[in-house]
Amino acid sequence: MNIGAFIKYYRIYKGMTQKQVGEGICTPGHISKIESGHLQITKDKIDLFNHRLNINIEKELKTYKKLQLDLELWHDVMIKQVNGKVELLKETIEQNPLIQIETLNGTYKILKARYFMMKGKLKDAGFYLSQFSNKRLSFHMSDYDFQLYYHIKGMYELEKGNPQSAVMFLERIDRDIYSNPESYFHLSVGYHELGQYDRSLRYSQRALNYFKETFNFTRCIDAATIQLIAESKNGEEGLEAIVEKYDELIQHCDNLHDHGRKAILYLNLGGVYRDLMQDRKARDAYQVAYGLLKHEAPTEDYVRILFGYIESSMDVEGPALEKLETLIEEGLRYATANKDSCKECLFMMLGIRVHEGEEAYYQYMENVIIPLLKEEGQYSECNYYIQKLYNGKMVNEKECVNS
Repeated sequence: MNIGAFIKYYRIYKGMTQKQVGEGICTPGHISKIESGHLQITKDKIDLFNHRLNINIEKELKTYKKLQLDLELWHDVMIKQVNGKVELLKETIEQNPLIQIETLNGTYKILKARYFMMKGKLKDAGFYLSQFSNKRLSFHMSDYDFQLYYHIKGMYELEKGNPQSAVMFLERIDRDIYSNPESYFHLSVGYHELGQYDRSLRYSQRALNYFKETFNFTRCIDAATIQLIAESKNGEEGLEAIVEKYDELIQHCDNLHDHGRKAILYLNLGGVYRDLMQDRKARDAYQVAYGLLKHEAPTEDYVRILFGYIESSMDVEGPALEKLETLIEEGLRYATANKDSCKECLFMMLGIRVHEGEEAYYQYMENVIIPLLKEEGQYSECNYYIQKLYNGKMVNEKECVNS
């Protein structure tokens, strides 16, 4: 950050023109060159500008550097998910008037988007990320900021259920400029959702190594979880070994009193049983996950759990029809509020099954859900419903033959 940028910032902040600031000191043309960093400024002139703007430029420069460090630390504690420090640093940063300087404001807005994702407020996160289509804002971004943007944008696309788009942004990261290995975790998640389990495994191992090296035990659970999902999809381990590993991670969550991650593990375990068409065990796992989060504010993870619980309950003896209808309506409200058309269609499919029966349910699955999941790049889910549709048709054919 050069001294001229501070002169420009405070000149605009105080509503002064270049002519007013330079009067008796230098011409407006010289002020323009100083502000752009193309003209050196002497100590005598710095003192004159300090007096004219009623500031201390050297002191402000130190405050600027401190703010840069605060932004770096804010990102670090968001990675580590130290919630108390996240809130404290957010307050400190936002009280600093220098956050409006264009060279820092872009960094702040990208990190603010990540902050809102932590809070489950995807609409607010999207608002901040959308501002980077503004050429003026992107003009003042550093090379590092562009890489940070690719990372946070990739995370956002994952949360929105767009793994193809997420991987596209994450793979654009230049690791010579942006070396944050946490992005490997999000690449692992993206490739998993695209059904590319070998790549998912490779990136999850890199993320796990990073979290271990930084003693980030909660995020170790995250990386180990996605690794375990990829292993189960690859079929490298038997069901008994997979369940044993889930039990071990669940015990770690109990030791850390982390019921949120425990719920995610049960969600994923339910997915393992679901893929094997073991509907009752899937329902039991989803039910535990649902019980852990049902009294909290809805999040993306909660809605995934809600969907799994409803869907698996329909295949075995589950809640009464009225309860299922209520839960489906809850899921639809969330999907509609977040403009998530894919989840909206999935919950509509469950509603059709309740109100119109199995034949309409399978027709909707074939004509709407499978093409939609394929278009969204959610190949793992798409393959599941293709198998489920096939099984459903086989059952119907047997019933026709027997009748």
